[in-house]
Amino acid sequence: MKKNVAGTVGRVSFMVICAALFVSPLLFTLLSSFKNNREIFTAPFSMPAAWRFENYVTAWKQANIGQYFFNSILLAVATVALLALLCSMAAFVIARFRFRFGRLILVFFMIGMMVPMHTVLVPIAYMIGLFKLKNNLFVLILLFTAFSIPFTIMVLTNFMGQIEGALEEAAVIDGAGYAQIYRHVALPLSVPALATVSIFNFLGAWNNVLFPLLFINDRRLKPISLGLLSFNGERGSEYAPLMAAIIITVSVPLAIYLLFQEKVEGGLSAGAVKG
Repeated sequence: MKKNVAGTVGRVSFMVICAALFVSPLLFTLLSSFKNNREIFTAPFSMPAAWRFENYVTAWKQANIGQYFFNSILLAVATVALLALLCSMAAFVIARFRFRFGRLILVFFMIGMMVPMHTVLVPIAYMIGLFKLKNNLFVLILLFTAFSIPFTIMVLTNFMGQIEGALEEAAVIDGAGYAQIYRHVALPLSVPALATVSIFNFLGAWNNVLFPLLFINDRRLKPISLGLLSFNGERGSEYAPLMAAIIITVSVPLAIYLLFQEKVEGGLSAGAVKG
């Protein structure tokens, strides 16, 4: 009994220490976003003497974080929608149809997961420069989509492969075609997996800084990841507005994670065991 109690206390203490280590930087950033420079250095973890909400106004308007924010929303939402449409259709065909080279096609997509992004930057940069496609948000959406296809198809194919064949047979008896089976049977049943991959894809597009750094020079088109990097270089001595900009940047991924963490866990595990 004593060993069990000691083990429980040890595990809880370890988790509390880890939580404190993980939360402390975020708490410091949040408190600092309402202070001035002097308070940040003299009393880093104390409450602000006066809550300076103007730091957020400075970051949003003067540092153009607002424009960067909406650019990132556009990129992330468009990427998620495009991936959900294309990959769900591809996964439906791979998982529910039996045809020659079907498994080979799946392996072809999976090979994409083994190709590091950095190894193809040179040819991608060459093609974008050749066709004069810099400063184009649509090109960024295509790039984000292309590099997320393997993971998305893997999850959706695994999930759709577990759908009971009796449901399709019933739909066929009722006169449904393949498009109707996809739309009214496979797609609704795959919502947990779609939610999971959509969250990952949204966060991937939101946090991606490499492609915007290489292919976006126009200040008006920068996403928030690149805008924050520029803000740090331009206003590095203005720590309070910088902290406010960081809070704005991490607020969306943090909110999505807190709201949908159960869907992420459920979606990843639901397709692993046949219901």
